Amino acid sequence: MSCSIKLYKLNEFIRKNETGEIDLKKSKHIIHELATAAAFNIESHILLDLRETTVTSISFNTLMDVAIEFASYRSVFRNKIANIVPDNPERLFVAKQFKAALNIQGFEFDYFTTIEDALEWFSDITELKS
Repeated sequence: MSCSIKLYKLNEFIRKNETGEIDLKKSKHIIHELATAAAFNIESHILLDLRETTVTSISFNTLMDVAIEFASYRSVFRNKIANIVPDNPERLFVAKQFKAALNIQGFEFDYFTTIEDALEWFSDITELKS
C-alpha cells in the first residue's frame, strides 16, 4: 500500500467571483477592480472565478483588448493570476488563447475548472515522507 502525504501552505490571494454575461466592457471593469485590490495587496495572488458566467461571442480582437487591459496594470499584477472557467470546450478554448496572450506578456496566468486546482497552484507544497 502506497501513501502520499503533502503539506499545503496556501499563499494569500484576492478572490473575485463574477456572474452573468461577460463582454468587453464588463471585462475591463473586472480588471480595474482587481487592479485596485492588488495595488493594496501587492503580495497577493489573484483568483477570478468565472464559472457562473456566459460569453455569447468573443473574437480574437476582443480577447487581445482584454489582454492589453491587463497589461496596462502590469505593475500591480506581479503574482499568479488564476482564472476558473466553466468546464466546456468553447470556454476552455478561449481560456487557452487568453493564457497564451498573457503568458507572452510575462504574466503568470493559468486557467482551471475547479477551485481546488487553482488553490493548489497558489500553494507551496511539501511532500512528507510516510
